[in-house]
Amino acid sequence: MPIAKAINAGIQKAMQNNKKVLVFGEDVAELGGVFRVTEGLLAEFGEKRVFNSPIAESGIVGTAI
Repeated sequence: MPIAKAINAGIQKAMQNNKKVLVFGEDVAELGGVFRVTEGLLAEFGEKRVFNSPIAESGIVGTAI
């Protein structure tokens, strides 16, 4: 199994087991991340748990807070 698929499976399992797990970052929602590590998670878990962050680092920190 390629490492990207393994990471995706791990994130998916964590999200299935814990409703508090979120995924956010640059292009992780529709695109699935640069290496497609988050591919399919938006469709399965929805936009409240998988969403894109702003490109600026200060915006990412603001989103996290």
